[in-house]
Amino acid sequence: MSLSSSNSSTGTPPWTKELLRKLLFAEDINDVHFHIFARRSKSKALDSRVLNANTALLENSSKYFAELFSSNVISPSTAMMNVKKNDEIFNGIDLSEYGYESDSDLEDDTVSPSQTQMIAGSDNDNKDLDTCVPTAPTLEEGHDLFQQNVSRLSFERPACVQPNGVLYGPGGGRHIFVKDGAFRTWYCLLHFLYTGTAEFAPLRSSGKREPQGFPFNATEEPKCSAKSMYRLAAKLNIEELRDRAIAFIRSNIDESNLLHELETGFTRRHLAVLEMELDLLSEKVASPLIVEGLPKLMTRIADKELPHGAGIIVGLHMRILQKHYSYQLLSNASSFGMSGYSGKKTRGKYVR
Repeated sequence: MSLSSSNSSTGTPPWTKELLRKLLFAEDINDVHFHIFARRSKSKALDSRVLNANTALLENSSKYFAELFSSNVISPSTAMMNVKKNDEIFNGIDLSEYGYESDSDLEDDTVSPSQTQMIAGSDNDNKDLDTCVPTAPTLEEGHDLFQQNVSRLSFERPACVQPNGVLYGPGGGRHIFVKDGAFRTWYCLLHFLYTGTAEFAPLRSSGKREPQGFPFNATEEPKCSAKSMYRLAAKLNIEELRDRAIAFIRSNIDESNLLHELETGFTRRHLAVLEMELDLLSEKVASPLIVEGLPKLMTRIADKELPHGAGIIVGLHMRILQKHYSYQLLSNASSFGMSGYSGKKTRGKYVR
């Protein structure tokens, strides 16, 4: 099913309309329940929350989900797991295992445990599971109606524990724990798959990012980090969403934050992002801010502080050669009998 398909008059994807029609018949369309970390301490990802979705929609949106739901057994390589009774993962995991320590979609750990238990959709109150997941606790006065609805949808009907300890919801709905993504990112992912729209928050390095509260507000479209979404969409092979994310990242980078972004672990992990930033660097290499900051970046590379430092130097060098000395490069190639040499740039290198 193509994600670009939608009704021209309303913009609502057809698969979302089908789910809405099922709701009119009181059908239970949410048959998979994702438990996803929402906060970060100094060393751990913790405080899992629940998002509910429809497996048929997810299977049609991504080969990744089609393969995930094709079996009751989940491969460890997916960084997901079926939730089991009293599973230790509810206590959180080390950030090194989470895999993206600087994920800005994880809320910083500034809320006390007693407070987080009162937030809708929290798994914190499910650590002492008996035969079924208990109903949600009463919310503190002042939480909005949407929070209460999310809590009720997630927990009012118990999800029973099978003989092997795996949790299943009513009608066979599965409970799956996501170990390497943030609640905010997955909320935006599911919103995109249902509606075809995606909103991103400005990069922190741009200086335009405002503090974000926990994303429980039905009156607003959810926003997440474009970096976090790029990482997730690339993993799930959802090309449209991945391309939207990297385009947004590109629009948020200029001379003021380009060198900072080049130094990040996110850039090191994603070659396409590094290539994009090196293209920008070659364009702006003579701007005052780059001229001032580039020696500091090179010093860090020389001191072996950046694992991808060599890639930055080689990539910038080859772009400068291509931009200013392409004719000489082709002449040299010809003199050495490299008649097939085209000067094509691939991953910071020239290839024949």
